[in-house]
Amino acid sequence: MSPLESVVFWVAAVAAVISGIGVITARTAIFSALSLIVTLAQLAILYLLLNAQFIAAAQVLIYAGAVMVLFLFVIALLGVQDYPLMGRQLPFQRPLTVIFSGLLLVSVIFFVAQSPHAITGFHQNFTGGTVQDFGSQLFTVFVFPFEVTTLLLLVGMIGAVALGRRSGGEP
Repeated sequence: MSPLESVVFWVAAVAAVISGIGVITARTAIFSALSLIVTLAQLAILYLLLNAQFIAAAQVLIYAGAVMVLFLFVIALLGVQDYPLMGRQLPFQRPLTVIFSGLLLVSVIFFVAQSPHAITGFHQNFTGGTVQDFGSQLFTVFVFPFEVTTLLLLVGMIGAVALGRRSGGEP
């Protein structure tokens, strides 16, 4: 890896982590969605460093472009920024959240370090250059991460609609 690639990697990685933290700490849903767009753009840069131009382009066009613009429209149209909090916080909710989040982070790092290929099932370098090779890898080797991403996007959309319906006074 050249020195320029190392600098680009570290800048993109730090920006992705900071904007990822911004996703979960933003006070409004709009700022959270905008932070997620920055995170997705940084991930596209990291994909370019891995010589995966097609995945980087798909990341920008599909996720940062179409999906996140759709999320922003849903948030803006439903008026989620005016939504009051659903209830009172439990007495130890914040410390328990930090503890459980830390445990989740440590466990993910531990299990990925034990077997880095167990999550994706990918054991060799992907050298196919065609879209057909990419598609066959996506729907055979990487089918689990692909389906989990779909599920997460669906849950996010349902959550945005549910929050919007409650703030509008509908049951």
